[in-house]
Amino acid sequence: MSTTSPLRVLHLTAGSDAGGVSRYLFDLCSAMHAQGHDVRIAGEHGAWRGLFDNAPWPWIELPLKGDPLALWQCARQLRHILREHPADIIHAHYRRATLVARRLSAKHRPPILYTLHQPGISLAGPRRWLSDFGDFVHVPSEEAWEWLIESAGVAPERITLIPHGVDPARFPIPDDAVRAATRAQFGLPPDAVVAAFVGRLDVPKNEEWILDIAAAAKDKLPRVHFILAGDGPHEDAVRERIATEKLGDRVKLLGYRDPLPVYHAADALLVPSQREGFCFAAVEAMSTGIPVLRTRTGGTMSQIMDDITGRSTAVDRNEFVAAALSFLSDRDVLRQMGVSAAAHVRATLTFNLQLERTIAMYRRIANSR
Repeated sequence: MSTTSPLRVLHLTAGSDAGGVSRYLFDLCSAMHAQGHDVRIAGEHGAWRGLFDNAPWPWIELPLKGDPLALWQCARQLRHILREHPADIIHAHYRRATLVARRLSAKHRPPILYTLHQPGISLAGPRRWLSDFGDFVHVPSEEAWEWLIESAGVAPERITLIPHGVDPARFPIPDDAVRAATRAQFGLPPDAVVAAFVGRLDVPKNEEWILDIAAAAKDKLPRVHFILAGDGPHEDAVRERIATEKLGDRVKLLGYRDPLPVYHAADALLVPSQREGFCFAAVEAMSTGIPVLRTRTGGTMSQIMDDITGRSTAVDRNEFVAAALSFLSDRDVLRQMGVSAAAHVRATLTFNLQLERTIAMYRRIANSR
């Protein structure tokens, strides 16, 4: 394959579910399609079906969430798909997708690339011998790289590290007028220190830790306000606790929305997650010029330089709450870190850089055959 010929990539995913995997697939396929590559996605439709229904490339319904019989049928369907539309690479995004692809004849099967979106997946019992990490593996974080080698026993030469990225033009640094306008939009005092949370109100995001911080900050940091953008199964519990603990004057639950105005209104982003594969929200926020306090989960090593672009803690409630109270205590320091965070994203974590590296990885794998 030449360095300029169009690539043919078939993605296998569980479904168009809400979350980072779907975001990764949509952005990557959009950009590759725009460059003339042939991209297709096969999987089951999910909560974000509308996003993919309007995409300019095909979504092929494939029951990859099914039982063993359904997965066996998937392999038959996959053979038919590849006969009709040959691929240079099968890019699998869940272990079951890799197992289905592996059922194809090696003679007729293109190389399988597996992306480990989140380290720490279970390898207990039969899951270990059912875990197929493909012929090649892509990881978006150093944490995933280390886990694959140390826990899953994958050879380092099979792994390619390509961090996710964002478009800084989509997440620009606001001027003072924009910050003031977004604060007014959310009913925030102009002189407040504003801490934001952006994410689903569900396991494993630990959104209740934000309320712990708000309660602890009542007397210690009276100027600090909190805005939470997101929805999910824990929303009623969050609302009830805000009312019960009388936090409504300092905590605003904004619901699911475009996160950009949230970042523009904030001085810092808090990410207390139990698990993360990379955390797009952290990079988006950093791109707009605000620093991040996050737990040390997937993506931390590429995003956080402590006391330069933000800070990190262990996945521990008490440690995170204490760190947040310290983090939010000095607005001038937050602004200094925000400048460094924005520069760091533009130097190392842009979507264009991710796309360039991904296409180079695809060509290398396709030529390996």
